[in-house]
Parts: sequence; structure tokens; C-alpha cells
Amino acid sequence: METFLDNLIPLIAVTGIFVVFPVLLFRHLAHRRDTQQPVGTVNQDLVDLADRMEKRIDTLERLLDVEAPGWREKHHEHR
Repeated sequence: METFLDNLIPLIAVTGIFVVFPVLLFRHLAHRRDTQQPVGTVNQDLVDLADRMEKRIDTLERLLDVEAPGWREKHHEHR
């Protein structure tokens, strides 16, 4: 009985190091790879967002030009 318990700890350690740890590592890497967006997609998303923001700002400036003429001079903005 003692020899079985003496051999059990190294058996668990070796199994953990050579089987369990690599399986967990590969699962983590596969999950990370599957959930990551390609860099080009992220960059394009940022460009699209910047374009939408620019259109919104232009629309707001046109509305302000109609509603409050001279607002640019009050805020020291010169175009």
C-alpha cells in the first residue's frame, strides 16, 4: 500500500505536466485565436467610425450655422 501511495504523487505530477497542462494550453490558444479579430478589420472599423463622426460633426455645424449665426466667431474657430 505504501508503494502505491509513494508512486501516486509522481504519477499525478507527470500526468499533469505532460498531459493536462498542454491540453489546457492548446485549448486556451485555440480559443484566443478564434475570438481575435484580424488587425485589418479593426483598422477598417476605426476608419468607418471616424467617417461617421466626421459626418455628424459636419451636420451639427451646419445646424448651428442656421440656428446661431456667428457661433464660430464666439468660440474662436476660424475655417
